[in-house]
Amino acid sequence: MSERERQVMKKLKEVVDKQRDEIRAKDRELVLKNEDVEALQQQQNRLMKINHDLRHRITVVEAQGKSLIEQKVELEAYLQAKEQESGNMRVEISKMRERLKGEPMQNGEETKEKVTGAKTEAINEDPIFDPEKMSIDLKDSSRPRFTLQELRDVLHERNELKAKVFMLQEELAYYKSEEADEENKVPQSSPVINPKPPNPQESGIKRLFSFFSRDKKRMPMTQRNVTFQESFGVWADYNRDDGYTEQGQEALQHM
Repeated sequence: MSERERQVMKKLKEVVDKQRDEIRAKDRELVLKNEDVEALQQQQNRLMKINHDLRHRITVVEAQGKSLIEQKVELEAYLQAKEQESGNMRVEISKMRERLKGEPMQNGEETKEKVTGAKTEAINEDPIFDPEKMSIDLKDSSRPRFTLQELRDVLHERNELKAKVFMLQEELAYYKSEEADEENKVPQSSPVINPKPPNPQESGIKRLFSFFSRDKKRMPMTQRNVTFQESFGVWADYNRDDGYTEQGQEALQHM
């Protein structure tokens, strides 16, 4: 073999080796590209799954929102009905008080028992305290969709507000009657002393007891006891869920 043929063979071998190296490099790049494609496909599948879960959660949240809106409307209607019933009960109680004032003192105990019986019947007729209605039929389409704890919280807040309104009404009536008495019996020489308003930081129990302690000075013994027990009974009915009711009853037993 001549020298020229050797050189040609050497060049061809170099070209073949170079092309083999390039092919191997391309194969490695192709493997890396395939791995990248597989990783991207896995990430795409994972994102599609997350997107599906998020869509499902959004659908569930929307359904829950609609259900909560319906429950809110039903609860508002129920509370309005209870407010109307409470207003009717207050009107009946005020009428009973007017009848009590017109009757003789010897019939005070009998009338007080009638008022207490009417209050007990009204409480027993309340659907909230009906034990037969406490069990909820899950197949009933008109069953309440709010929890008992939420209803208790709303009723507790309502009873607190009613107790405050009741106390303010009692104090206002007391101040009006006291002003009328002062105008009728205070002499010209003595100045009129306005009653001191209660401390706004005092609790409802202290204001109730201070109100009835002031009421003792201007009422006979029998009428004072009847009015005291009747007023506290109404106040306790408005605050049957409040923690102060038991403390007030214990304080009444010691008075």
